[in-house]
Amino acid sequence: MKVLIVEDDPMVAQINKGYLDPIRGIDVVGMVANGRDALEFVKANTVDLIILDVYMPQVNGLELLTEMRRAGLEIDVIMVTAANEAGHIDAALRLGVVDYLVKPFTETRFREAIGKWALKKRILLSTDVLSQDLIDKMIGSGGESQVLAVRKGMQPATLNTIMDALKDNPETRFTCDELASTVGLSKVTIRRYLNHLVEERMAESMIDYDTGGRPSVRYRVKK
Repeated sequence: MKVLIVEDDPMVAQINKGYLDPIRGIDVVGMVANGRDALEFVKANTVDLIILDVYMPQVNGLELLTEMRRAGLEIDVIMVTAANEAGHIDAALRLGVVDYLVKPFTETRFREAIGKWALKKRILLSTDVLSQDLIDKMIGSGGESQVLAVRKGMQPATLNTIMDALKDNPETRFTCDELASTVGLSKVTIRRYLNHLVEERMAESMIDYDTGGRPSVRYRVKK
């Protein structure tokens, strides 16, 4: 997936790139500092996702979004910005952003946004007709896992992303490292949520002694 970062603060742009670079399947194809250059870039290049700031010189993020939609450019956008005014957020949502992160944000929250977006893309590319279960996954209707997440003080979207990865690969026994790479979250976050899923009997763990060295713990969805 090709990602463009649109951010006028070079340090923030590099931080965002640093979060994206380790995620398998993500390719940062450009970084620009204003909306005018971004519009020229997306007209000339294939871009699947834009990481977009609001406050920028020349053409700001919301102006860029408006121009893109007028031009028929249906590129997915995640807003990453200090703009937390209700009017800005409402405008961005109406223009079809897939997530909205207010600075300062954590790497976990950033990766959660990427994970939700990537899951939606995988679902839309996998079939022409969606079941209710796939629709629920795509729009974040969490059902039981969402209730459990709230009860435990966890992020429902993160729990859903991890559970969806397990359900999509029911025969796979993941290590924390493997699942972290698959969904784009940190190993520490993955381990915490997997342990929670095991406690709730939604996943199961087993010891893998066939590692040629130190045994590892593997997880899969509960059957």
